[in-house]
Amino acid sequence: MPKKLSAKDLEAFKAILTRARAAISGDMSQLQEEALGSGHSPGGETNPGDTSDGYYQEFNLELLQRDEQTLGEIIEALDRIDNGTFGNCENCQKPILKERLKAVPHARYCIECQRKLEREGF
Repeated sequence: MPKKLSAKDLEAFKAILTRARAAISGDMSQLQEEALGSGHSPGGETNPGDTSDGYYQEFNLELLQRDEQTLGEIIEALDRIDNGTFGNCENCQKPILKERLKAVPHARYCIECQRKLEREGF
């Protein structure tokens, strides 16, 4: 059975999550500017008949949506650190393996429960 995370582990994960939050926030700002910006191509030139602007806008909006979801998960993981539940599976309440948290620091579920949820279509 996995061990509970130490205070040192929690501080390390908090630092990782805080850096990830800052990086994603910056990416989101840039994506938002590009997606909702001036209608220019990525090189900065205006191309009125160029349909690629719509493609870039849609692509950036999809990336923005994905980043918003990830940012929400990171914020919730930071909240779990603050309230003492970080590192425990939200389904079975068992500790999540440290190796899993290193790979996905905002993980909510142990690998077994995550696989079960994916098989069930969640």
